[in-house]
Amino acid sequence: MRYGLRVEGESLADMYMNTRAAGFGEEVQRRILIGTYTLSAGYYDAYYLKAQKLRTLIYRDFMAAYEDVDVILTPAAPTAAFRLGETTDPVTMYMNDVFTVPASLAGLPGLCLPAGMSADGLPLGLQLLARPFDEETLFRAAGVMEDAAAFHAAPKAWWGDRS
Repeated sequence: MRYGLRVEGESLADMYMNTRAAGFGEEVQRRILIGTYTLSAGYYDAYYLKAQKLRTLIYRDFMAAYEDVDVILTPAAPTAAFRLGETTDPVTMYMNDVFTVPASLAGLPGLCLPAGMSADGLPLGLQLLARPFDEETLFRAAGVMEDAAAFHAAPKAWWGDRS
């Protein structure tokens, strides 16, 4: 591996297992397990093939949009960030990142930018998306936006005092 987290092991397979165990948070592991169960529990034909067709339609919609624009700016989430430890309900957590799902399905590079603070002092974010494999444009656009916004607020109501 040339980038990212790497946790050594006695073999390549051990290194993969160790890295995945250390690199994926609890919520990501839960989603992987649910997906694996769904595909292995006899639902492959019912869900996977339909999902692939839907994924193709989503991809085509994005590609049509990119005929007119270089990047797409969307909200990152429907609400402000949760306070630290505020919720552990998987459905609530999933619904708060639902705006990132279409880009992931389409295989688009994306990133989130700070966009200010809610009235309660919690972080708000914007999601910037680019064409597949066009990370250069994505990073350039994000840099311009960050410079223009000059966002430096510290969400102490969310993180607590970390000094």
